[in-house]
Formats: sequence, structure tokens, C-alpha cells
Amino acid sequence: MEVTSKKAPDAKERILIATLKVIKEKGMRGVRHRAVAAEAGVSLGSTTYHFKDIEDLISSTFIYWHENQDVGENPHFISISEDVENLIKTKTDKQVFIEKLLEDCDKFFKDQVFEKEDERLIELAFHNEALRNEKLSALLLSSWKREIIRLVNLFQILGTDEPESDAEVTFALIMQLEKRAMLIKDTEEQRVACERMGQVLKRHILMLVKDVI
Repeated sequence: MEVTSKKAPDAKERILIATLKVIKEKGMRGVRHRAVAAEAGVSLGSTTYHFKDIEDLISSTFIYWHENQDVGENPHFISISEDVENLIKTKTDKQVFIEKLLEDCDKFFKDQVFEKEDERLIELAFHNEALRNEKLSALLLSSWKREIIRLVNLFQILGTDEPESDAEVTFALIMQLEKRAMLIKDTEEQRVACERMGQVLKRHILMLVKDVI
């Protein structure tokens, strides 16, 4: 994960960045104080000083990662939000709006899979680790809740009958499609599969919005 800072990272931040690199390259099983310290270029004592144990290190790394990859800052997600707001203000033609919304959704999905592949690998590693790390599971559920709230807001603006349920289903579908895409290792097969998955996501969105616009 590439993280840019206005100033040089201190020892604690270097440890967090190093942990993300270890997770990406070796998975959660590779996260050990000694391995992280070597990657960060700090002493072994520095990792145990800042983080009391491996669970604390992983949970702190998740918080750091999540703050630096907020989906709300994704340009395609922002475009979707702007399209919905523009619909309300200008009374955009229904068909024009739907086509633009579907285009944004398709770009968002492909951006998440292809342009942010490393992020998805790290994200899936956190998901698996949360099954046995109580603190991480609480953090993960909280982050999911915030993502769903964003979708609820969109569906409320659109005026669907059940925005909360629509948001839950949409979020679950995106998560599942992203996970499936990441399991395919052949690049060409992945691209073909993503095209199909993108069509699934488009159909889902179309079914939600076609009767309310």
C-alpha cells in the first residue's frame, strides 16, 4: 500500500506501513514482530513498545489502512453521489440518468478490482483475521456500517421503498463480486469475469431505480 505523508513517517507509522506490506505479500500469518521490524527498519523493541501484542498491531494497522482508503473518497463513488444529487436538482431525463448511474457503478467496481487490487488483498486478509480477533471484528463491523450508511443516503435520495434493505443487499453484492474477482488469478479470465460481474451489478441497480425515477 502506498501511503503519502506531508512529513516523514515516525517509527510507529513506519511499523504500520510495514505491516500492510507484510500482509499483502505474506498474509496475516507473516505478521510477526520480528518480520515487521525488519521491514520497517526499526528495532524489535520498537514494535513491542508501540503495540502490546500481534492482535493490537493488526487492529491498529486496520484503522490506519481504513483511514487511508476511504471509499467515500473514491472518484467513481463521488461521481455516483453527484449524479444522484444532480438528478434531484435538474430533473434529469430518466433514461439518461440510469445510463450514467450504471456507467459510474461499472467504473467503481472495476476500479476496486483492477486499480486497487493490493487494497482488496489486504481487505480480504483483514476479513479473515476478524473471525478470530475480537477487536478487529468490532472495527470491521463498524466500518461496514459506515459504508452502508453512505448507500442508505443514496437510496433515500432516490426514493426507493426500503433504502436500508436496498443498501444492505447492494453492499453485500459488491463485497461478494469483489471477492469472486480476486479469487481468479489469470488476468484475462479475471477481466472476462469482471465484465460479467459488472453486468450483474448493473442489473441489480437497474431493478432498484427503474420504478422510482
